[in-house]
Amino acid sequence: MEQDKGGAVMSSLEDSLASAAREGRQARYRGDPATANPHPEDSDAHAVWQRAWEMPDGEAAEREAPDGRL
Repeated sequence: MEQDKGGAVMSSLEDSLASAAREGRQARYRGDPATANPHPEDSDAHAVWQRAWEMPDGEAAEREAPDGRL
C-alpha cells in the first residue's frame, strides 16, 4: 500500500483504478474514441475508464446541469 500526500493509505487496486479514470478523462479530452480503451472488456479498469470517458467532469457535474445534460 502507498500513502498519498494527505496521509491516507491507498491500495494498489485503488491507485490502479484512479489511474484508469485519469486515462479515460485524458482520452476524452484528446478526442480519442471510446474504443481506445486499453483495458480488457471484463475488467474493473475497463468499466472505470469507460465511465470517466463518458463523464469526464464526473457525476456531480451531471447532477448540477439544469436540464440533466452537460
